[in-house]
Amino acid sequence: MSGFKRFVHGWLIAALVAALSAGIVPAIALAALPAAPAMPQHVTLTWAGDPRTTQTIAWKTPVPCAGGQVQYAEAAAGGGLPGNAAMVTAQAEPLLTEGGNMMLHTATLTGLKPGTRYLYRVGGGSGWSEPRSFTTAAEKISGFKFLVFGDTQSDRYDAWRAVLRQAFAANPDAAFLTVVGDLVEAGQDYDQWDAWFNAAHEVLGVIPVMPLTGNHENYTPLWGERSPPTLFIAQFRLPGNGPAGLKGQVYSFDYGEVHFVMLDSQAREEARFVPDMLERQKAWLEKDLAATDKKWKVVFFHKPPYHSKAVRGNDDVRTAFVPVLDRYHADVVFNGHEHVYARTYPLRDSAVAYEPAAGTVYVTTGRAGAKVHGNMHANDWHEVYYNPEDEPNYLVVKVTNRRLAVEVYKLSGALIDSWQIEKGQ
Repeated sequence: MSGFKRFVHGWLIAALVAALSAGIVPAIALAALPAAPAMPQHVTLTWAGDPRTTQTIAWKTPVPCAGGQVQYAEAAAGGGLPGNAAMVTAQAEPLLTEGGNMMLHTATLTGLKPGTRYLYRVGGGSGWSEPRSFTTAAEKISGFKFLVFGDTQSDRYDAWRAVLRQAFAANPDAAFLTVVGDLVEAGQDYDQWDAWFNAAHEVLGVIPVMPLTGNHENYTPLWGERSPPTLFIAQFRLPGNGPAGLKGQVYSFDYGEVHFVMLDSQAREEARFVPDMLERQKAWLEKDLAATDKKWKVVFFHKPPYHSKAVRGNDDVRTAFVPVLDRYHADVVFNGHEHVYARTYPLRDSAVAYEPAAGTVYVTTGRAGAKVHGNMHANDWHEVYYNPEDEPNYLVVKVTNRRLAVEVYKLSGALIDSWQIEKGQ
């Protein structure tokens, strides 16, 4: 793409982002869009409610398809969807992109049975997706696992496709997955999201994804311009329990005996839009952690407070979040941003506590995309450090009532790190 074309492309996207942020969807654009087959695209599972009894499903179609449905039923041995399968009508709203307008469909199934496998398909009169399945969380969970992926951003998403497929093939019983921010290179460029979802579609329709934002979710293709993470918020339907002005990008949820918290560390990128975002989150985090009675507390945010690069101190994030995490003893914090795998000693008040019962372990999760950083190094707070420049990696987290265990693998299957935290009854 020439420099002039890149400028025009970026300018158009910035204008569309501004229109989307203002709630403006030009009717003339909708009317002018040619008719197209409304086959479902990017079928994605998340949770906006209780994982035991609900399942949220989202997908996209071209704009002429103004509605959509989910057909679902309990899975029967050897059978497909029965003729009397339940049907739910999805909410539909336009998704404005630089390449045209899409229609985003969202439905949350409720009243589901805990610990039950369901078949489902999405679509309507213009076409249906292939049947897929999901499984609700059990009423009482003795143990489960989930997958964690570092930054997936790239100029191509072959690495993301490969590492996701490998991780899911090795762990088909994973309850859900998450990506620790920087899912795409430019979060306001829909072409990036289209490539990201296309690379992941075989998995995202089978287990929920509970992601969080990184600084690149605020980037537009027009260099230097920043935006709220509007395309992230629109495409992932997540719990709406976050602080005012940050709903859809800051949230918490429970699975079994674990309380999960997803925060937004992008104070610099979002300063124009939510100037006090760290203060809002600090107050919210205090209330959120004080209210949980879960045995394990696991927290995610993108920029690590204990870094591997001298120019990335993230002191504002450390000042806002770490005292609260110390006070309520978060067990593990997962971060991204630096594209290296680094595990700290248990830390409290930025000092080594040595025992996990006395401090929090901070994990920078590596990279699940093609982009690598070579100018990183271990610091005194790091117990384990590895830069996965040779191939991408992923994390498997296994939780029981007494143990939280983490295994870190390369795409090829080689083990990078393995560690665990033990707790009594």
